[in-house]
Amino acid sequence: MRFKPFFIVILIACCMACGKDDFQVTNVSGTIVDSSGIQGLENCGYMVRIDGELYKPTYLNRQYEQDGLSVLMKVEFLTEKSDCSTLSNPPSKLRIEQIRLAN
Repeated sequence: MRFKPFFIVILIACCMACGKDDFQVTNVSGTIVDSSGIQGLENCGYMVRIDGELYKPTYLNRQYEQDGLSVLMKVEFLTEKSDCSTLSNPPSKLRIEQIRLAN
């Protein structure tokens, strides 16, 4: 029975550690870009331009696949690079949590 308080403390610590968010969601505005006409990015499909930088979304709903569309998003910037580019420095990926039109 001496291990019961110790076990409870360990259980609480584990539960609290599992509750932390492992990613950071950021509010951004951006523009959808059809990259089929951009050299080195022809195979990337629709991308998102945020602050002048192009990012490859892991998923983009078809209703937003319109070149020049202004959108507001909640995104997670990922550390991995996209594999659709032939550039020496390919664009980074991002995960879109929420997206809506910017009016």
